[in-house]
Amino acid sequence: MSDSQRDPIPCRVALHDASVEEIRKLRASRPFPPDDRGDVYRQAPAGLTRGTPVCLFSFRRFFPIIFWKGWRRLGMGVCEGGIRVEGIETCEHCGVPTYITREHIWHPCGFIVQRRDPRHILIFFESENLDFLLREVEGILGIPIQRIVIDTRRRAAKAYMDRVIPEALKEQVRSGILGVGPVVQGMVGIGHVLGYGRFEVLEPRQDSDDQDRLLVRVHRPYSILLGCADPVAAFEALVGKEMGLSYQETGPQTYDIRAFPSHHPEEFKGRLTMRKYAYPEGDIRLESCSRCGAPLLLGDYRWLLDEGLIQHRETGRRMVFFAPSVLEAIFDELEREVGEDITRAVVEAQRRLTAEGLHSIRGENPEEELRAMLALRGFGGLRELTWGPDGVILAMENACLPQVVAGLTQGLYESAEGVGSRVDWQTGEGGSLRVEVTAG
Repeated sequence: MSDSQRDPIPCRVALHDASVEEIRKLRASRPFPPDDRGDVYRQAPAGLTRGTPVCLFSFRRFFPIIFWKGWRRLGMGVCEGGIRVEGIETCEHCGVPTYITREHIWHPCGFIVQRRDPRHILIFFESENLDFLLREVEGILGIPIQRIVIDTRRRAAKAYMDRVIPEALKEQVRSGILGVGPVVQGMVGIGHVLGYGRFEVLEPRQDSDDQDRLLVRVHRPYSILLGCADPVAAFEALVGKEMGLSYQETGPQTYDIRAFPSHHPEEFKGRLTMRKYAYPEGDIRLESCSRCGAPLLLGDYRWLLDEGLIQHRETGRRMVFFAPSVLEAIFDELEREVGEDITRAVVEAQRRLTAEGLHSIRGENPEEELRAMLALRGFGGLRELTWGPDGVILAMENACLPQVVAGLTQGLYESAEGVGSRVDWQTGEGGSLRVEVTAG
């Protein structure tokens, strides 16, 4: 029987609502056509034809969905040519993907909050800032930090994946009903909208002999130290086994990431501390798009979805949505490793980056400009800014990454005034922050 003569299966089968036995019946009722490139096809429930998506990951929900012809509504498919990103809904007015506004809230307290998991907040950050910040901290401390950064990111991402991936999905992957490759591809594919770069699963291997392996290629990752852990964490959560990882540069801004069976270092187990954010109502109101509700300032950025990039339309600077709790956990792990407070190192690293021109205050109302910049990026609520040639006083509520904000404030002052400075800061209850920068 030709593909065109097949009775169409329903437009979608939501696997998170289906039992393992029901999926087995679906496979048995619709024999799947043989394929000499069966790496993808043999992993999908029967009934899908060549060239159609075999597994999609809903941008609206973190649950797997098998589609027949409705994949364009979500815009991502793992199919014969690998991953395709097209047809993702974007706002006709501001150009922001609707996934961004559907999944996130720019809260009046100055945070970017995930709708389905309010415990999870994000920052909207220059991605080059991440690697620069980590390199500068490493140089200031004088010790290699790569192992700590990668392992902390992997553990944090694994904890998040364990929390949001339904147990039914894990069971379907571990029983072999769903191939792990397309599911991992769908999960890291969401990163295309968040600015993580272009990820492609090349070699998923799922065996019963504890030899599960994964090979993923990423082009232009937002940070190779942080980004190499993302697909490995998803793989670990799905197969339920500990994995080691390695990465190798294979071309310009292109890396191959490998996951393989390995036991994690005992000294890291059970000591991951993730900050829990509490936030009041707040009164920050960013002007929003009349169509989709996104902050209008997001219209200054363009999404290159096939490449997984977010860029400022004027400067070309690349942005990424990232969990600040991961950076704070990395800083905590570094303090355990070196046995001393590294806050000064983080502040100094951010000061250097900002003073070199990453940010600037150019308007006539620096307080309002900085308040909007911090709120758009999810760093918290600015309450006071006093700016003069002799220094700056900044006060915030619900400050996210206070070390970074202190260094940002000092760098902005030095860049604007052309002088050196000293900085002091204090944190208080409820995430309050006070920064004082003085010339000299």
